[in-house]
Amino acid sequence: MHQAVTVIRSIATDTRLVFYGLLLLALHIAGTLFLYRRIPEFDNIPHIWFGYVLSEYSSRGAASIDLQTRLTKRLRKHDLATNFQQMDFVVRLAGFLLIGGLFWELAELFFSPLLGIKPDSFFAFPITLQNIDGALDVATGVIGATLAFLIATKQTKEKAE
Repeated sequence: MHQAVTVIRSIATDTRLVFYGLLLLALHIAGTLFLYRRIPEFDNIPHIWFGYVLSEYSSRGAASIDLQTRLTKRLRKHDLATNFQQMDFVVRLAGFLLIGGLFWELAELFFSPLLGIKPDSFFAFPITLQNIDGALDVATGVIGATLAFLIATKQTKEKAE
């Protein structure tokens, strides 16, 4: 329980991360109220940003409990990881896929009908052209998560120089 509080506090006290979350909420509200029906492609922007934001949240939260370092040490014994950056990338993707891939898409599946919106379920198999939206949402989120990692890696290298 203490670690969960530490993770939440590390995210909630970072004004940059709070701003990122508020921007995501604003993009989604604007999309829902005005843009998704008029410009369906706008849906990609919040999903890329969602991946970016969750990547940052996952990395910050994991770093607050030293997860990347502990995983690196444990996996290095088995020659599965060699450095902190590799584990940070895994943590970012896992954080996005678990929270974004499951939570967002399940929320869309269950809450959309309450709002009078037809859900685009990622969990409808087989994936066809009629139900591919959920898979595309997750894929664009992965792009956002990867972009966040690449930017963070570049910033870390610049600070080291």
